[in-house]
Amino acid sequence: MKDESRYEGWPAIIRAVNTKDAMSATIEEIPYPILHHITHRITHEVPGINRVLLDLTPKPIGTIEWE
Repeated sequence: MKDESRYEGWPAIIRAVNTKDAMSATIEEIPYPILHHITHRITHEVPGINRVLLDLTPKPIGTIEWE
């Protein structure tokens, strides 16, 4: 909800990866206090965003870029 009314918007996805060759990537941990801060800023400062998600998918399985 934004301004006490139902708000439909887009999700923002956070994904912190570590790679040396882009052929594989591990997921880096982000401490919860930082995630809460990032989430608050995105949902309050970026127009059109109503949800923040954390992607924990490594590569391989998922690609580095969001598709």
